[in-house]
Amino acid sequence: MHNKLLRLSIIVIAIINIGMFQAQNKKTTQQEKSSQYKKKPLIYGPKSAAKIKELFFLNSQFKLPATISAINSIAGYTSSESIEGAGNIYTWDFTNGFQISAISESGGTVGGNDNIVLVSFNYGNTNSLELGNSISIHKSTLASIQKLYPGKLIKYKSSKIPTYKMENQSKYITFYFNEKNILTSLSISKYDLEI
Repeated sequence: MHNKLLRLSIIVIAIINIGMFQAQNKKTTQQEKSSQYKKKPLIYGPKSAAKIKELFFLNSQFKLPATISAINSIAGYTSSESIEGAGNIYTWDFTNGFQISAISESGGTVGGNDNIVLVSFNYGNTNSLELGNSISIHKSTLASIQKLYPGKLIKYKSSKIPTYKMENQSKYITFYFNEKNILTSLSISKYDLEI
Protein backbone atom coordinates (compact mmCIF):
# COMPACT_ATOMS: atom_id res chain seq x y z
CA MET A 1 0.00 0.00 0.00
CA HIS A 2 2.82 2.39 0.94
CA ASN A 3 4.62 1.71 -2.39
CA LYS A 4 1.41 2.33 -4.38
CA LEU A 5 0.85 5.64 -2.56
CA LEU A 6 4.48 6.64 -3.16
CA ARG A 7 4.27 5.72 -6.85
CA LEU A 8 1.02 7.63 -7.27
CA SER A 9 2.56 10.66 -5.54
CA ILE A 10 5.60 10.48 -7.83
CA ILE A 11 3.43 10.25 -10.96
CA VAL A 12 1.31 13.20 -9.93
CA ILE A 13 4.38 15.24 -9.00
CA ALA A 14 6.16 14.35 -12.26
CA ILE A 15 3.13 15.44 -14.30
CA ILE A 16 2.79 18.63 -12.28
CA ASN A 17 6.53 19.25 -12.59
CA ILE A 18 6.46 19.02 -16.39
CA GLY A 19 3.48 21.36 -16.51
CA MET A 20 5.16 23.76 -14.09
CA PHE A 21 8.32 23.81 -16.17
CA GLN A 22 6.45 24.59 -19.39
CA ALA A 23 4.86 27.53 -17.65
CA GLN A 24 7.88 28.57 -15.57
CA ASN A 25 7.95 32.06 -17.05
CA LYS A 26 4.30 32.52 -16.04
CA LYS A 27 4.59 31.59 -12.37
CA THR A 28 2.05 33.24 -10.13
CA THR A 29 2.80 35.04 -6.91
CA GLN A 30 1.02 32.24 -5.05
CA GLN A 31 3.40 29.60 -6.47
CA GLU A 32 6.40 31.75 -5.56
CA LYS A 33 5.15 32.09 -1.99
CA SER A 34 4.81 28.30 -1.64
CA SER A 35 8.51 27.81 -2.31
CA GLN A 36 10.60 27.52 0.84
CA TYR A 37 13.89 28.38 -0.83
CA LYS A 38 14.55 30.24 -4.06
CA LYS A 39 17.62 31.83 -5.65
CA LYS A 40 18.81 33.03 -9.04
CA PRO A 41 19.36 30.54 -11.88
CA LEU A 42 22.70 28.75 -12.07
CA ILE A 43 25.18 29.35 -14.86
CA TYR A 44 25.26 26.48 -17.33
CA GLY A 45 28.61 25.76 -18.93
CA PRO A 46 31.09 23.01 -19.84
CA LYS A 47 31.74 22.07 -16.18
CA SER A 48 28.00 21.78 -15.45
CA ALA A 49 27.42 19.72 -18.60
CA ALA A 50 30.33 17.37 -17.78
CA LYS A 51 29.13 16.91 -14.18
CA ILE A 52 25.57 16.13 -15.36
CA LYS A 53 26.89 13.43 -17.71
CA GLU A 54 29.08 12.02 -14.94
CA LEU A 55 26.25 11.91 -12.39
CA PHE A 56 23.45 10.48 -14.54
CA PHE A 57 24.84 8.76 -17.64
CA LEU A 58 27.41 6.05 -18.25
CA ASN A 59 27.81 4.56 -21.72
CA SER A 60 24.30 3.28 -22.47
CA GLN A 61 23.34 3.09 -18.78
CA PHE A 62 21.55 5.56 -16.52
CA LYS A 63 22.51 6.44 -12.96
CA LEU A 64 20.45 7.87 -10.12
CA PRO A 65 22.47 9.56 -7.38
CA ALA A 66 21.50 8.52 -3.85
CA THR A 67 21.12 11.93 -2.25
CA ILE A 68 20.45 15.56 -3.11
CA SER A 69 24.00 16.46 -2.06
CA ALA A 70 25.32 14.56 -5.11
CA ILE A 71 23.40 16.86 -7.47
CA ASN A 72 24.44 19.84 -5.33
CA SER A 73 28.01 19.04 -6.42
CA ILE A 74 27.04 20.75 -9.71
CA ALA A 75 25.73 23.76 -7.76
CA GLY A 76 23.22 24.17 -4.94
CA TYR A 77 19.55 23.81 -5.82
CA THR A 78 17.69 26.98 -6.77
CA SER A 79 14.42 26.06 -5.07
CA SER A 80 12.86 23.46 -2.83
CA GLU A 81 9.34 22.72 -1.75
CA SER A 82 7.99 20.25 0.77
CA ILE A 83 5.21 17.93 -0.37
CA GLU A 84 2.98 16.97 2.50
CA GLY A 85 3.46 13.25 3.16
CA ALA A 86 5.58 12.69 0.05
CA GLY A 87 9.04 14.16 0.51
CA ASN A 88 10.41 17.28 -1.21
CA ILE A 89 10.82 18.68 -4.71
CA TYR A 90 14.19 20.24 -5.52
CA THR A 91 14.91 22.29 -8.62
CA TRP A 92 18.15 23.35 -10.28
CA ASP A 93 17.38 26.11 -12.82
CA PHE A 94 20.14 27.12 -15.22
CA THR A 95 20.51 30.41 -17.11
CA ASN A 96 20.11 28.71 -20.51
CA GLY A 97 16.64 27.33 -19.65
CA PHE A 98 17.79 23.84 -18.60
CA GLN A 99 16.20 22.45 -15.45
CA ILE A 100 16.86 19.44 -13.25
CA SER A 101 14.16 18.48 -10.77
CA ALA A 102 14.40 15.80 -8.09
CA ILE A 103 11.83 14.29 -5.76
CA SER A 104 12.95 12.84 -2.45
CA GLU A 105 11.57 9.96 -0.41
CA SER A 106 8.67 10.65 1.90
CA GLY A 107 9.48 11.86 5.38
CA GLY A 108 12.70 13.55 4.32
CA THR A 109 13.63 16.97 5.59
CA VAL A 110 14.77 19.62 3.14
CA GLY A 111 18.53 19.30 2.70
CA GLY A 112 21.44 17.55 1.08
CA ASN A 113 20.94 14.17 2.76
CA ASP A 114 17.44 13.71 1.36
CA ASN A 115 17.28 10.39 -0.60
CA ILE A 116 16.28 10.73 -4.26
CA VAL A 117 13.47 8.69 -5.84
CA LEU A 118 13.12 10.59 -9.13
CA VAL A 119 15.14 13.02 -11.27
CA SER A 120 13.78 14.75 -14.36
CA PHE A 121 15.46 16.85 -17.05
CA ASN A 122 13.66 19.62 -18.92
CA TYR A 123 14.83 22.32 -21.28
CA GLY A 124 12.77 25.45 -21.90
CA ASN A 125 14.87 26.64 -24.82
CA THR A 126 14.09 25.69 -28.44
CA ASN A 127 17.70 24.67 -29.16
CA SER A 128 18.82 21.12 -28.45
CA LEU A 129 20.73 20.14 -25.34
CA GLU A 130 22.79 16.95 -25.07
CA LEU A 131 22.34 15.09 -21.80
CA GLY A 132 24.46 11.96 -22.30
CA ASN A 133 24.30 8.50 -23.94
CA SER A 134 23.72 10.28 -27.31
CA ILE A 135 20.41 11.63 -25.99
CA SER A 136 19.51 15.28 -26.62
CA ILE A 137 16.40 17.15 -25.55
CA HIS A 138 14.70 18.83 -28.55
CA LYS A 139 16.80 16.76 -30.99
CA SER A 140 16.54 13.02 -30.26
CA THR A 141 13.60 11.35 -31.94
CA LEU A 142 11.58 8.35 -30.89
CA ALA A 143 13.25 6.40 -33.71
CA SER A 144 16.76 7.35 -32.53
CA ILE A 145 15.98 6.34 -28.92
CA GLN A 146 14.49 3.04 -30.12
CA LYS A 147 17.70 2.46 -32.08
CA LEU A 148 19.80 3.12 -28.94
CA TYR A 149 17.65 0.72 -26.87
CA PRO A 150 16.23 -1.82 -29.34
CA GLY A 151 13.20 -3.72 -28.06
CA LYS A 152 13.34 -2.08 -24.62
CA LEU A 153 10.90 0.83 -24.90
CA ILE A 154 7.33 0.26 -23.73
CA LYS A 155 4.63 2.80 -24.64
CA TYR A 156 2.56 4.22 -21.80
CA LYS A 157 -0.99 3.03 -22.30
CA SER A 158 -2.76 5.96 -20.67
CA SER A 159 -0.68 8.93 -21.83
CA LYS A 160 -2.10 11.41 -24.33
CA ILE A 161 1.37 12.55 -25.37
CA PRO A 162 3.89 10.01 -26.71
CA THR A 163 5.51 8.63 -23.56
CA TYR A 164 7.74 5.57 -23.34
CA LYS A 165 9.50 3.82 -20.50
CA MET A 166 12.18 1.20 -20.03
CA GLU A 167 13.86 -0.54 -17.13
CA ASN A 168 17.61 -0.11 -16.91
CA GLN A 169 19.52 -1.76 -14.03
CA SER A 170 16.63 -1.51 -11.52
CA LYS A 171 15.86 2.06 -12.56
CA TYR A 172 12.94 3.22 -14.67
CA ILE A 173 13.64 5.67 -17.46
CA THR A 174 10.72 7.63 -18.91
CA PHE A 175 11.00 9.44 -22.25
CA TYR A 176 8.48 12.21 -23.00
CA PHE A 177 8.02 13.21 -26.64
CA ASN A 178 5.96 15.89 -28.37
CA GLU A 179 3.42 15.23 -31.12
CA LYS A 180 6.30 15.15 -33.67
CA ASN A 181 8.06 12.40 -31.64
CA ILE A 182 10.90 14.73 -30.56
CA LEU A 183 12.21 14.21 -27.01
CA THR A 184 11.09 17.01 -24.69
CA SER A 185 11.88 15.57 -21.26
CA LEU A 186 13.46 12.58 -19.56
CA SER A 187 13.15 11.14 -16.05
CA ILE A 188 15.05 8.51 -14.06
CA SER A 189 13.20 6.92 -11.16
CA LYS A 190 13.41 4.11 -8.63
CA TYR A 191 9.80 3.23 -9.44
CA ASP A 192 7.72 2.50 -12.51
CA LEU A 193 5.76 5.73 -12.99
CA GLU A 194 2.93 3.99 -14.83
CA ILE A 195 0.63 2.09 -12.49
